[in-house]
Amino acid sequence: MAKVTLNRDTEFVVGEEKVLVYVMAILFFGLFVYAVIDAFLKGFTNLTYTSYLFALALLPALYFFKKGRSNAIHIRINKTGIYQQEKLITGWANFLNAYVTQKEKTISIQDNFLLIVEYSKEGSDKGFRKKIPLTNTQNKSEEQVLEAVKFFWLGFRRGF
Repeated sequence: MAKVTLNRDTEFVVGEEKVLVYVMAILFFGLFVYAVIDAFLKGFTNLTYTSYLFALALLPALYFFKKGRSNAIHIRINKTGIYQQEKLITGWANFLNAYVTQKEKTISIQDNFLLIVEYSKEGSDKGFRKKIPLTNTQNKSEEQVLEAVKFFWLGFRRGF
């Protein structure tokens, strides 16, 4: 991941890491092709459970191909505030804090990082907390996301 240079007029955008997603799609599709070739060579008789299991690899292959073709933006951070799926979570005037934490799951092989954004709303003295999931295939690291939040928040406080 390349270092992102931020200035007042830039936007920090978190999307999918296309290369990683397509590599995953190709790997799963390769397992599917292996299952088809194996079944063909056995004349579609006496197939083992691994043949059936590898044939199911078509589902994640299609999922990753679809994910790779998507241009969805998960998080956008700019001079106006923090957005999730293009919906404003909070502007900088109401921003209180942001940090990254990990959701504890008992049986999981993946990281479950969350960006926690704490903010207030106009006319309310209550604080709110929004949990934004960070994916394993995103194109920016958790540290870069926090750096962008800090950069734009400090810029807002200084009057950009």
